[in-house]
Amino acid sequence: MKHKLKYLLTIVVILVSTIVTAIIGIPMEAKADTILGTIPVYRLYCPINGEHLYTTDYNETKVLYKRGWGYEGIAWYACENGTPVYRLYNSGLKNHLYTTDLNEANTLVHNEPTYWHWDNNKKPVFYSNGSIPIYRVYNRGLAGMHHLTTDKNEYNVLPKYGWKQEGCRIYAGSTGAQIKTVYYKNNPNLPAVTETPKNNYSGTGYYTIENTDSYATIEADVKLEGTGTGSHAKLVICTPTAAVSFGLQYDSYAGAPYTKKTMCLIENIRSNDAGGQSYLRPGNQVANLGDTYHLMLTLNKNGTGSVFLNNKKIGDYSNSSLANQSIVYLRVEGSARVDGDSVRATFSNIKLKTNGTYNASKKWGTHKFITNPTMKVESVSPTNVIISGTISGLGAGYDWDKKYNNVSAIIQFVE
Repeated sequence: MKHKLKYLLTIVVILVSTIVTAIIGIPMEAKADTILGTIPVYRLYCPINGEHLYTTDYNETKVLYKRGWGYEGIAWYACENGTPVYRLYNSGLKNHLYTTDLNEANTLVHNEPTYWHWDNNKKPVFYSNGSIPIYRVYNRGLAGMHHLTTDKNEYNVLPKYGWKQEGCRIYAGSTGAQIKTVYYKNNPNLPAVTETPKNNYSGTGYYTIENTDSYATIEADVKLEGTGTGSHAKLVICTPTAAVSFGLQYDSYAGAPYTKKTMCLIENIRSNDAGGQSYLRPGNQVANLGDTYHLMLTLNKNGTGSVFLNNKKIGDYSNSSLANQSIVYLRVEGSARVDGDSVRATFSNIKLKTNGTYNASKKWGTHKFITNPTMKVESVSPTNVIISGTISGLGAGYDWDKKYNNVSAIIQFVE
């Protein structure tokens, strides 16, 4: 269920200097480093059997390229954490399988007789996380080969050529920069890939606090963990009388079809009066407890704003009570639903912007609000916060809707 926000305002300044560099481009030769928080997954093509191979290992890319594999650019950018993706190799069929299903992988490896073996020393080759679906297709006629693509058109066309659609199995942080297939014999040097996720504000690009126009913004990697009936981790922009939040919420009492699901949620609080609150699950985005997601919340001077999941815009809001405010406050908050429910809300790589300008070296302080006696802040800095605790003292029949002022721990950032 949803609950209102708190508007206590106290300022305590703690000077901590943080320098954050925004990486806006990287050539192929720079190896598999991060690009705006994501990792390039290189795509190669084997002309002998028609297989595509995906790897974040730049050295592996170079070796296979010299052995006759075609280089096809960056298939997508993988997030730095999430659900592990494992790679198996079949020495009989001479192809690879990518799966997030550890049981599937173990079954294939341990079945006798088998030609399947762990690749990459049983370590993940990359991670599934983000909002970009990666589709998988299967072709029994091509030695049981699988193929991965972020291109929905390619996914829809391939069945005409004998491929069977298997749906979305993996997610990416952003789409890649593929080029036409290039071979070593024609070009001894790997071609540079300078295209990175688009840094525009057109609704289809790759958004960060650095490239997004707004009056105020809060951005962070957010992980929600908890037990019981409800838990919540959220980013907040507020004044003493109004607020908007964007975060991850698990609620076993949410109305269908959201019951017992972790969802991205906007709380839009124009006032604490009856009818002054509205709630939205933008894009019906389902999340997982324990997984980390990159969230961003923006506010424009006119009271409108947007929310972003893994650097992709997924929704908008409008709050006239937040319009034309000379001072707004940025917060992170963790809460739980009823007595006995626990929460652990982790916020990392926090970035903050007010007055329309982002300054990576700006010094921010923090102030702590504890509204439930058993909630605590495990650690705190202007860039990393962990909030945890088990709710107590609400009493029978009370929850975060009826006692919204008593279920949280909050860190407010102060200039």
